[in-house]
This record gives sequence, structure tokens and C-alpha cells, in this order.
Amino acid sequence: MLYVDSQELAGEDGAAANAFDGNPLTIWHTEWPSSIPDYPHEIRIDLGSVYDVDGFRYLPRQDRLNGRIGEYEFYVSLDGIDWGPPVISGWFLNSRALQEIRFEAKTGRYVRLVALS
Repeated sequence: MLYVDSQELAGEDGAAANAFDGNPLTIWHTEWPSSIPDYPHEIRIDLGSVYDVDGFRYLPRQDRLNGRIGEYEFYVSLDGIDWGPPVISGWFLNSRALQEIRFEAKTGRYVRLVALS
């Protein structure tokens, strides 16, 4: 992981690393109850090498409705500094279903998911 604006480490295991650990039972959750930061929320991930990124998968929280992302933007960057415009933006379904988002491939090492709602 490169950066996260907020993660919950006291009230539950809502660590940002849970967002990409491959376990459908863990979640990334923003801070609560000591602080409730407002949107947007974001996570930036270093993929470790350069890839042609053409999509990503989002598995919403499975045990509750809260904590799901509504509107989003997704970025790809070579250096993790210059992000340019989002490669795709939209709305996730308010569902437990795994959602696969595809777009024209962009070369990069870093990805950034911004939750707008």
C-alpha cells in the first residue's frame, strides 16, 4: 500500500491492507468512532511493477450495508505522483455482488481508488 486517507484500527480491523488481501471476510473501513472523516476517501496501491491495467474488481462489504462505496473514480499512474484524469468513474451497485470494472488499458505501477460517496 502506498497511501490511505483513513482506516479503522481500534473499533474493528478496518485496515487499508484488507482492501486487497484476497479475503472476502475482511474490509477496509474509514475511522470510527473516535473520528468520522468526510468524503472523499482514497486508497493508493503500489503494484510493485509496471503493468497494462485494464480493470479492477470491487467486492462490497458482505456483512452490512454501511461501508460500501457508491460513486468512485479510478486512476493509474507510472510514478504515484502524476495521476492525470481518472481512467474511469461511475457508481457501484449497492449489492453484495462482486463487480468487475473494465476500461481501456493504461500503463502504470500505481492505482488509486477514490470513493466520492
